[in-house]
Amino acid sequence: MRGWLLITVCTLLSGCFFDSGLDDELAEYQARLSRVLDTQAAEVPAPPQLDYPSAAELTRAIEPVSVNLRDFYQLQNCEIGSLVAQRNTVLGKTAQLSQRFVYESRLLDKLQQCITTIASSQPKLSQQLTRWLELKQHQQPDLWANLVQVSPEMRAAYSRSPNYIEATNNSDVSASVPALSFVASLQQRSLKDATELETQLKIIDSARLPARLWRTQTLLLAYLTPLNTHLSRHLPALSCPDGKASEQVKILKNVFYLFFIEKIQPVGSKLNQFHYQLAPVWETLTQDPALHPSFKRYLRFHTQTRFNQYQQTVRAHVQLWQDLFARCNLSPTAPISPGS
Repeated sequence: MRGWLLITVCTLLSGCFFDSGLDDELAEYQARLSRVLDTQAAEVPAPPQLDYPSAAELTRAIEPVSVNLRDFYQLQNCEIGSLVAQRNTVLGKTAQLSQRFVYESRLLDKLQQCITTIASSQPKLSQQLTRWLELKQHQQPDLWANLVQVSPEMRAAYSRSPNYIEATNNSDVSASVPALSFVASLQQRSLKDATELETQLKIIDSARLPARLWRTQTLLLAYLTPLNTHLSRHLPALSCPDGKASEQVKILKNVFYLFFIEKIQPVGSKLNQFHYQLAPVWETLTQDPALHPSFKRYLRFHTQTRFNQYQQTVRAHVQLWQDLFARCNLSPTAPISPGS
């Protein structure tokens, strides 16, 4: 028995030095706890996929504005004439949502300038342009909504990421926090060209931070929920005669620290950090009337419901261990690692 314990301790201690992904760490954590407890590991269900609403459901229809040739030729004295001409080229008609949004922002500026320029010399045309301006101003929130909800970069950011949050090496992810804030605030900005917007969208698409956050908290929930149920049955039954920890309890403490505290909890801490940094963005988006109810429900589910479930599950997990350590008079400090 003593030899088995020594082998187990060495195995557990050496386990903290291999490098693997979060899913591997969680699986190894669960397996080692079950090995020390001599129980069958709790079954972990496959984490659910991020079920983002379809583009067809979220896309807002934009009513086209037609300009007859006579009115169009009268616009040549204004910069709006060349702008409208560009929009009616093949490239203009197939522009990405980001380019369309910038075009419409510039169009609003040029319409206002043109109305001011021709107000006295061409009052009839000025009135026509004023009607177009009012229509375009009315459409602007829908254009922004399409950019936020269904542009390829934003859809990928909300729904697809092969990666999880890491405890370190998140520089590319950190850059997407201000990028997401930039897109969320575009209704209050006037864009003159697409360069800045395209840059921010590339950052968002590269990191896909929202999807990475939500996949991480879903994975933690998938492992820790059944593990909490498993531990709540077995930890209270462990013996601590005269308030002293048995060798088995000491090994369990090592497993807890070397896997959960040193590897899993730092990921959760980084997840929390990004979640709170993005809280103003989610508040802006979930409160905006231009965005689709299905989109806002999706955001609320992951940023409120699922995040709260994840936090409660982590707290419950830590409390199970704190109760055991208190009952067995174990110090809450980390165990000594080899070479310390």
